[in-house]
Order: sequence, then C-alpha cells, then structure tokens
Amino acid sequence: MARIVGGFGISHTPSMGMEYDKGMAKGFDPRWQKWFDGTRAVKAWLEKIRPERLVIVYNDHLNHFDFDAYPTLAIGVAPSFRQADEGWGPRPFPSLVGDVDLGWHLTNRLVRGGYDLTVCQDLAVDHGIYSWFPYLFDTPWDIPIVPLAINMVRHPIPTNERLHGLGKALGEAIRSFPGDQRTVVISTGGMSHQISGARFGIANEALDEFFLSKIKDDVQELVDIPQEEMMRLGGTEASELAIWFSMRGALSDNLVERHRYYTFPAITGCGVIVLEEKAA
Repeated sequence: MARIVGGFGISHTPSMGMEYDKGMAKGFDPRWQKWFDGTRAVKAWLEKIRPERLVIVYNDHLNHFDFDAYPTLAIGVAPSFRQADEGWGPRPFPSLVGDVDLGWHLTNRLVRGGYDLTVCQDLAVDHGIYSWFPYLFDTPWDIPIVPLAINMVRHPIPTNERLHGLGKALGEAIRSFPGDQRTVVISTGGMSHQISGARFGIANEALDEFFLSKIKDDVQELVDIPQEEMMRLGGTEASELAIWFSMRGALSDNLVERHRYYTFPAITGCGVIVLEEKAA
C-alpha cells in the first residue's frame, strides 16, 4: 500500500512566481527574499523525505476552466500537465509530470465514495501550482503529480466540511493504492487577501497566523468557522484557506510539525506549514 509520509499547506499568488523569476535572475526584492528564505526548510524537508509522488489540491483561476463550465471538484488524469498562459507568456519551466495510474485509482475510489469528480485528461495548470513549485523543486521536474482542482471562484463554493471530508477520503484512497510509494499531500490556497471591490488589498496577518497555529491540532475549530466569517475577516479570497483542510484531512493525527513560516510581502499573506507523519 502507498504511504503518506506527510503533507504541507502553502500559499500561492501570481506575484510569487514573477518575483521568483526576477529574484533568480537579478536578486530578490527584500520583501520576497524573506519568503524565499522561509521556504528553504521546506525544500530541505522534501529532499530528506524523498517523496515518490505528489497529490496537490489547488484552485484554478479561470485559466483552464471558465464560467461556461466550472466544476466544483476536478481531477487531472494525464501523462503531463502544461503550464497555463496567464497573459504574460509562459515562464521558463517545463510541464508537470502526471501519474495516470494513481489518478485513475483516486478517481474510482473518490467517485465511489461519494465525491463526484470532473475528470480532465487535458489540464493546463496556472499559478495555483506554478507560483510556489520552483521554490521547492529543482528542474527537471520528474516527480509525478495528481492535481485536484477545487472551485473557489464561482459561488456556491464547497464547504469547509466538504473539503475536510474530501481530504479524509483522499487519504484512504492513496493508502489503498498498490505498492509502497512515498506520497506527500499538498494543499495550496491564498491566505488573507481581496483582489476586487472597495476592500481591494485588505489583509489580516493575525488571522493567517491563527490559522497556521490551529491546523495541526485544532483543525475542527477552523472547519467550524463559517466561510462568510473568514471572508469578512480576511477578504473575499481568504475562502481559499478551506482548500488546506483537504491536506489536513488526508493525514493522521500522529504528526510532527517540521516547519512553519509566514510573511506578508504584498497583497496576499504568504505562509507554509509542513506536517510529517511520525510513522515516516
């Protein structure tokens, strides 16, 4: 059976990716140098834990799906996932390698467990993954992934409980996959921010820090907070924090926190927390 050796939650934002490209070419802006430095421990953990595959729960930002057809839950099942062009041309990174066998296995288990998935055999991935991936993984990117895309754009969005339950079902499905593959589960969603309306630019660093402090041992306390309250306190897009419940649900309660970091370079809170299974 496949083994989940740990997981992490991490922010994403378009500027995170653009600042990486500029920073590696000409040096980082001091605000983004803090984020680069704060992710070094995550990269080191991944190099130590040596995952053989990744399952990544993220959200698309109208770069593959659009309002004509926007699924609530979608899974990528393909040999590779190309980079979406978000309007400024492709960045100098390769496509992501897909894990077709694990993808179909998860699809069958999750659908039969009550989670109706849109299956994408062609999927372009945007900054939901590409913004932070280069900080943590050196090219060539040969570690296979299975991406799960969550609707966080068109309301009604899935509830906190639904995404936490999805994580639990995902964990069971991964563990039932034949073999002994070391698997890391990742959830990525922006922390406090709002990118539209009169409250554009709102952030709540205290809320972000509170979230990071609770997700390991008190996740149900976070799940019980109404999404409307999270959006009131942290901006409309703070609802993306619900995606992190999928990572936490996939893990056991027998965890060690290996790293936690938070900073606020601009517009969006940038945080990460790494949780390792003690059995790993």
